Amino acid sequence: MTEEADAVDIWSDCSAWSRRILAAADRLSGYRHVRQRRFEDWWVHPDSADVVVRTLLALSIHSLVLDAVAQGQPYTPEMIGRLRPADIGNVVTKRPDHELLAGLPALGEVDQLHVDVVRILTYDSASALTAARLRALVHSALHQLAKSVSAEDPVCDDIAG
Repeated sequence: MTEEADAVDIWSDCSAWSRRILAAADRLSGYRHVRQRRFEDWWVHPDSADVVVRTLLALSIHSLVLDAVAQGQPYTPEMIGRLRPADIGNVVTKRPDHELLAGLPALGEVDQLHVDVVRILTYDSASALTAARLRALVHSALHQLAKSVSAEDPVCDDIAG
């Protein structure tokens, strides 16, 4: 397998985990309703906002995976399951925007469009409030999921396994 194919596989795994995590959040009592209500309050279309939330989550996971690989850990799909939701939440709210967008492989058309929306929200000052709100929403989902499980220091496998 080539290095580029490995990078695409990593992105695909991160994207799949973002969908799993958000699906787990939607199973929390009332969470989906609250998220939809916030979208309405912010005048953001729910379908578009969900895509951005999912993409922000995938970018955050991807950033942590790239950090681990850069530190010499070999990538395996199980690596993501061992990430702590708290760490992912910190990445989405505290890591500089350019770091979330760094190291992406060549993406398929749909994924590239989703990442481009995040890029526009990131670098368009008129969209800063919307971007911050969506990032906070990702952080909140991860926090609520972590609180919902009995594990003392939960990992992704605990919340969306």
